[in-house]
Amino acid sequence: MKKRNLKTTFVMAMTMLVFCFWSCSNSGTGKAPDGHTAQISLDWHGTYSGNLPCADCDRIETELTINEDLSYVLISSSVKGDNEYTDTLSGSFTWKGNNIRLEGIPKNARSPWFKVEEGQVKYLDMKGNEIKGELENFYILIKNGNISVEDKRWQIVEIYGRPVAGMPETHYMIFSSDEGFVSAKMNCNILRIPYKIQYEFRIRFGHGMSTLMACPDDLEQEFLQVLSEADNLSTDGKYLSLNKARMAPLARFVLTEL
Repeated sequence: MKKRNLKTTFVMAMTMLVFCFWSCSNSGTGKAPDGHTAQISLDWHGTYSGNLPCADCDRIETELTINEDLSYVLISSSVKGDNEYTDTLSGSFTWKGNNIRLEGIPKNARSPWFKVEEGQVKYLDMKGNEIKGELENFYILIKNGNISVEDKRWQIVEIYGRPVAGMPETHYMIFSSDEGFVSAKMNCNILRIPYKIQYEFRIRFGHGMSTLMACPDDLEQEFLQVLSEADNLSTDGKYLSLNKARMAPLARFVLTEL
């Protein structure tokens, strides 16, 4: 009886050993995730803008937003002269290597494919291939924003050519890349204003909100006027200027600590 129990125990032990060896061997045969795909290696989520070619209009102003939760919003505006038709699509997308496929695109209406690259996406053909030819560089959408400007505190030092005396805590502007809002203070109210930076240096501000304190001077109103006029920015990393076309800077700022 004792020998039978020992034999049974030995068989069970060998069975478990073989099973363990088989499991460990097979666990190493699975293909390791590719750490070099755009999904893993790039900071891909955000909004991309550009003008795509159009056969029967002047251009297609295109804005694609792709989010970390694998949702997207695609806004396309077909422009012909003074006429403009805007179409908005939204849904989810899937990854295939470095390409993404937008779900919910009507069949044969347009290509659902984009290739994700560093700081840009390429619009692909209906089969997910890159478009070649004379217009191939026009099928690129550039990521919105400017890392040299955003998520930093900028102290205003000049407005409409006049010096501004202030402190980083009371006379500042911060571009929040995650929220798409400027937080600012001109020695008075706390301001919160939407903005959009395209092609790194083109900028547009929207209508914002503020607290309702009575201000001691006109600086805040002048600052809001600057935001309504500015259409581009320039920076060397230390100084920031808000400009209108190629005119003299409307306002100048210096980088300070957050």
